[in-house]
Amino acid sequence: MKRTGKWIASLVSKVAVVLLVILLLPFAKELFTGLLPDIHGEISTQSRILEQKLKSSKRLEVTTVEEEGMLESKTSVILLGTVGKTYIRYRYSASIGVDLSLVELSAEEDRIVFTIPPWEVLQDGIEALDVRRLDFFSHAIDKSTEQLLAEQKALCREQFSVGGEHDEALWADTTRAFEETICEWLETYGDRHYRFEFLRGTESMQHTEKER
Repeated sequence: MKRTGKWIASLVSKVAVVLLVILLLPFAKELFTGLLPDIHGEISTQSRILEQKLKSSKRLEVTTVEEEGMLESKTSVILLGTVGKTYIRYRYSASIGVDLSLVELSAEEDRIVFTIPPWEVLQDGIEALDVRRLDFFSHAIDKSTEQLLAEQKALCREQFSVGGEHDEALWADTTRAFEETICEWLETYGDRHYRFEFLRGTESMQHTEKER
């Protein structure tokens, strides 16, 4: 009899617990929801802030580059062949960046997506570190040092264009510098509960802006 009474009491207590959980479930859900951050509201508010910041911003430097090299120029004359050579050891330096006003932004359910325009050379320069001339005939060298350096500068600039040999490294530098910048803009708003996603834009983004 005692065992039967204990079993009934245990069953009643379990049923009571289940009923209590069912009754309190809506209140627990509301309480739990209230404790979670309003991600949608956060994304909506901060995306508008970022959009305004981007539209009013100028170009952002994402990295600087510097490299040294040697260029060789030959002067040839019909029948005689090469009559002069110029060797120039040079140093090329450049500031690489993106136009923040061209960044496109879209707010998704759990993230903000940025389409970043292609980087560009904001400023660059080239200097001669050493110049050697082998002039077999007087005035045989038909290009000045300045002209040769200008041509080499154009070639170096092309190396750091989109699709060049430094492509992946420049994209990594671009996303890093860009994320650091927008995080600084949002620093006063506390912790962020969503993520950023970065997409690579196309050259048409820059052409469209120039046509305006």
